[in-house]
Amino acid sequence: MMSTPEEQLQLLYTVLYQLRALNYVTLSCVAFLVYDILTNLDKEVHYIWRYYHNTDETRVSWRRRLRRALVQVLFIFGRYYALLYLVGYFAVYNRQGLSIPVCKGFYYYTVLAGQILYTTLVNVILVMRLNVLYQIFHGIEGLQKYQFFLGTVVVVEFLIELAVGISASTWIQENVVEPPAGIPWPGCIMDKKPNLALTLPGWIVASLVATTLFGLTLHLLFSSMRWRPRSLRDFTISNMREEIRNIQPATLMLIGDGVLFYIPMFAVLIVSSVIASIYRTYLSEITTPVIMALYSFCSSRFIIHTRETVSQQAYRRQVEELSLVSLSRVHR
Repeated sequence: MMSTPEEQLQLLYTVLYQLRALNYVTLSCVAFLVYDILTNLDKEVHYIWRYYHNTDETRVSWRRRLRRALVQVLFIFGRYYALLYLVGYFAVYNRQGLSIPVCKGFYYYTVLAGQILYTTLVNVILVMRLNVLYQIFHGIEGLQKYQFFLGTVVVVEFLIELAVGISASTWIQENVVEPPAGIPWPGCIMDKKPNLALTLPGWIVASLVATTLFGLTLHLLFSSMRWRPRSLRDFTISNMREEIRNIQPATLMLIGDGVLFYIPMFAVLIVSSVIASIYRTYLSEITTPVIMALYSFCSSRFIIHTRETVSQQAYRRQVEELSLVSLSRVHR
């Protein structure tokens, strides 16, 4: 059945309205990242760029230098890549007259170099932190029990999302079209949106992996607790306060960052799954800028908070050693 000119015009208005909403969300995420970068620049300089200048190490092995360089690269990518990605994302959706090859390249880039890369980045940082803390609390043997499982979780999620991305890219190759003639259409257009089977598995896997890593974080907290409740009667305010006082700063940092990442990310992933299931329009992409901004925010926090906690613990140890030396001199 042929649609009337009024229906076609109404469809055009609807699409342009959705594109405007997507652009507003993208600009809001760009502004949030710029604000976050500027307000935390002092911590970034101290704990990232000048972190090793404050140490007394004269000779550093190449392995340690390699690990330091890896952390620096992860931070730079996690901190600034999303900002550049979203600026380009906004520019494309506000540019008119883009050719089909350019649009194909843009969709390939957003599928393969967007959320897949950032998901893997954040998971690698989380696994590195969990590895260190499992070794601290449970030793090398305790770390070996979980190391293979943690690595497998990250690799499996990356492979599944990569397979989903390749399938979506193949589908895009056949469905990118030119905008209607005579209409100032911004951005790129496809004659139909990807099938739900191409996108939903990625959302589900990302939600399951985020839940798994958060569960391992809670397991680390419980295994490091001295208090072991035997019944519900043991859950008293005094016991809980005493246990909170005994929690080590590294554990508090781990739990705080885990909650900071998991709760908003899990909520956004669930909302993305629902939107992708209901809407087959540009509204299905409206959570993409939010996810990129949240990954950037959390990945930088993970590294800065870890180094901040380590520095504070080292400072406390130095103060305690100085206090002991001072006391010993007084007694003499």
